[in-house]
Amino acid sequence: MDPPPPPPPPLSGGAPPPYGAAPPPGYQAYSSSPVDGHERAGFWQRLGGYLLDGFLYGLLIVAFAIPGGYLIGSAFNNCVSVGDKIVCPAGEPNGVQIGLGGLLIAVGFIVVIVLYIRSLGTTGQTWGRKIAGVKVVGETTGEPIGIGKALGRQLFASFISSQIFSLGYLWMLWDDKNQTWHDKIVGSVVIKV
Repeated sequence: MDPPPPPPPPLSGGAPPPYGAAPPPGYQAYSSSPVDGHERAGFWQRLGGYLLDGFLYGLLIVAFAIPGGYLIGSAFNNCVSVGDKIVCPAGEPNGVQIGLGGLLIAVGFIVVIVLYIRSLGTTGQTWGRKIAGVKVVGETTGEPIGIGKALGRQLFASFISSQIFSLGYLWMLWDDKNQTWHDKIVGSVVIKV
């Protein structure tokens, strides 16, 4: 068995080799990213997680919206529609019921947003992503991205990536790291788990 090759001689002036230079013979290239060993999630797997999230978190919103809608509707029990107007023989509709119904629906949306962002930021997996077997992690850390970046990622996805024929989402199809625009903006990647 031959001994390992000696280290390469230093470059002039003892400077390290330039970034991206090929490693010397017998040495492996150093990878600085902890996610390099993980397979990136593909388009269909990510779409599946997205659709499952929409369905599952939508069911949670419905759990708040049905009783909220019932409260709002029951405020108009004794009212009838006459042309373009609503006429209530017993007076005005019950404003307290309307307010409580609207508040219940708003609480449902807030609960869903908090649960979604919290799970995305702290574990990298929402309900749908967990079922689909994908996880959102930081590109340089390999860890969940945190609540602040999760919120920024979601806002960017909702208002920018989804515009112009959802080009920001489709970007992953030709990106070498399978990143969408909202992945790039916060430095995240989606890996298979």
